Amino acid sequence: MNRNSVSPPFVLRYVYAILAVVAVVVSAVLVSLYLVQQGELEARNRVQFTHLDSVEETAELAREARALREQVLSRLTESVTDHSGAAGVQSVQIGYSGLMQSMRSRLTRLSELMEQSDSDIFVLALNRLIDRFDQIDRSLRFSQPGAEIISSIDVLSSNIEQYERLHQIAADRELHELADRQSERPRFLGILLLCLALGTLAAWYLLRSLRVSLQRQVAAELALAESQERLHHIQKLDALGKLVGGIAHDFNNWLTVILGHAGLLRDNIEGNERLEAGLDEISQAGEQAASLTKQLLAFSRRQRFEPRILDLNELIRGMEEMLQRVISRGIKLRFSYADDLADVELDPDQMQQVILNLINNARDAMPDGGLLTVATERALVGPEGVEIDGVPDGEYAKLSVSDTGFGMDEETRQRVFEPFFTTKETGQGTGLGLSTVHGIVTASDGYIFVESREGEGSRFVIYFPRAQQRQAAVSDVTAEATPQDGLETVLVVEDNEQVRKFVETGLASLGYRVLSAAGGGSGLELCRTESSRIDVILSDVVMPETSGPRFMAAATKLQPDAIPIYMSAYTKDEVLRFRRGNTEADIPLLTKPFEIEALSRLIREQLDSKAKR
Repeated sequence: MNRNSVSPPFVLRYVYAILAVVAVVVSAVLVSLYLVQQGELEARNRVQFTHLDSVEETAELAREARALREQVLSRLTESVTDHSGAAGVQSVQIGYSGLMQSMRSRLTRLSELMEQSDSDIFVLALNRLIDRFDQIDRSLRFSQPGAEIISSIDVLSSNIEQYERLHQIAADRELHELADRQSERPRFLGILLLCLALGTLAAWYLLRSLRVSLQRQVAAELALAESQERLHHIQKLDALGKLVGGIAHDFNNWLTVILGHAGLLRDNIEGNERLEAGLDEISQAGEQAASLTKQLLAFSRRQRFEPRILDLNELIRGMEEMLQRVISRGIKLRFSYADDLADVELDPDQMQQVILNLINNARDAMPDGGLLTVATERALVGPEGVEIDGVPDGEYAKLSVSDTGFGMDEETRQRVFEPFFTTKETGQGTGLGLSTVHGIVTASDGYIFVESREGEGSRFVIYFPRAQQRQAAVSDVTAEATPQDGLETVLVVEDNEQVRKFVETGLASLGYRVLSAAGGGSGLELCRTESSRIDVILSDVVMPETSGPRFMAAATKLQPDAIPIYMSAYTKDEVLRFRRGNTEADIPLLTKPFEIEALSRLIREQLDSKAKR
C-alpha cells in the first residue's frame, strides 16, 4: 500500500476548512477597511459639501442681507429728503429685485445642500430663514418699506448668523470626529493585524491538524492493511496447520504399522544377517519419518516442548548437509565448533527451527552472495569473563550466526524481533521468523542479541546456560525395552484396521488374550457381553464414532477393574483437548508410532503397579 495514499474527501474536508477560515478572515478585514474608508469619506463629504459649502453660502447670504438693509434704510432716508419723483424710486426697487433674487437663489442652494443631511435642526432653521425671507419679499413687493422692514431684515440677519454658526459647529464637530478616527487608525489597524495573525494561526493549526490527521489516516490504513494481511496469513497458517496435523496423524498411524511389523519380524529372523540389515534400514527410515512428523506437528503447533540435555555441536553437525541445501550457491557457509562447549538443555526440534530461521534470514540478506558463519563458543559471564547486560553470571554455550549482507539501521535493529515486523516486500515475508526465534530462545532460558550496521552485515548471538547435569534422552514410553509377556485380557479399540491388527498380533505373540473393536460402540458391546474380566482397555483418543475419553468413561463403568490406556498419533498437549477432568489426565498415553516392546512394557508396568496397590 502507498504510504501517501489518502482518500480525497478526507483531504478536501480540511482544505475546505482552511479556505473557509482564510476567506472569513480576509473578508472581515476587507469589509472593516471598506467601512472605515466609507465612513471617513462620508464624513469628509458632509464637512465639505454640506457644512462648509453651507457656511460659505450663508456668509454670502448674510452679506447680501446687510446690503439689503442698507438699501432699505437708504430708501427710507431718501423718501424723507428727496422729492425728485418716480425715477429714483424705480431705481431703488430695481436694487431690491436684484438682491432678493440673489438671496433666493442662495436659499435654494442651501435647500439643495440640506437634502444630503438627515438632521432636523438644520431643516427647521433653514425653513425659518426661508419663511422670514418670503415675508420680507412680500413686504417689499406689495407695500411701501417702513421701519418694520428694517426690523425683519435684522431678524433675518440674526437667523442667518445662527444658521451659519450651526453649520460651523457641525463642521468643527465632524472634523474633530474625523481626526479622532484617524488617530484611532493605528489601533484599528493593529486589531486587523491581530485578526490576520489569529486567522493565520488558525490556518496553521488546521494545516497541522491536517498533517497529523493524514498521518493517522495513513497509519490507520496501513495498520488495517497489515492486520488484514496478518489475518489472511494466520488463516492460511491455521488451515495449513490443520491439514499438516491431519497428515501427520495419519502418517504416524502408518509408521506404527511399519515400525511395529518390522519389530515383530526382527524377532523371527535371528541369524539372517541380510534380512536383519533390511529391517534395520526399514526401522531407520521409519524413525527418520517419525522425526519428520514431529516437525510437521511442531509447524501445526501440535507438538509439545520437550527439552533434553544435548551437545549443541552435535545438533548443528547433524544439520550441516540440510543447511548447505538451504543457502544459495553464491553464499559460502562456514562452521566453527568449540571443543570445550558446555552441554545445554534444549528441545532439539525447536533448536533446529531456530538455526534454520537464522540461516534463512542471513541468506535473504545476501542476495548477491557472501560469507555466512555459524560458530559455537564457550562463554563465561561475570567477574571471570565478560559482563553482558541482562545476562546472569555463569557458564554459557554461545551460538553466533554472522553474515556479510546489507545489514540493518538502528530502528530496524530495535524492532527486528517484533511479531509481523518485516522489511521485505508484501508477499515475500511474514515477519514471524525472528519473533519465533526470540520466543524459542527465551522459553529455553536463553538470551539473544543482534549486532548490525547498514552495509556491514549482521550477527545474531545466543547464550544458552550450561545444563546442570548430563542425563540420557528418554522419550515418554517409546524407549527400546525387552517385550513383556502376559496372560491378561486386553481390549483394543482402534479405528485404523492396520494399527489394530498390528497390536492384536503383537500382544497375542506375547501371550495376552486380545479382544478388538473398530470403534467405541463395538468396544462397549464387548465390555457388556464379555463373560471374563477385561484387565486392560487400550483405546485410541480420536475416533469417528465417539472420542476416546467418552468411550473410556463408559467402558470403565462396565469394567471397573480394567486399567485404561490411551494411544494416539497426536502428542500429549493435543490429546489433552479431548480429555475431561483430572482423573483422565492421569491415564497414560502411548504416542504413535510405537513398537510392541514399548506397548507391552507400559501394560506390564500398569498391571504390576495395580497389583502392588
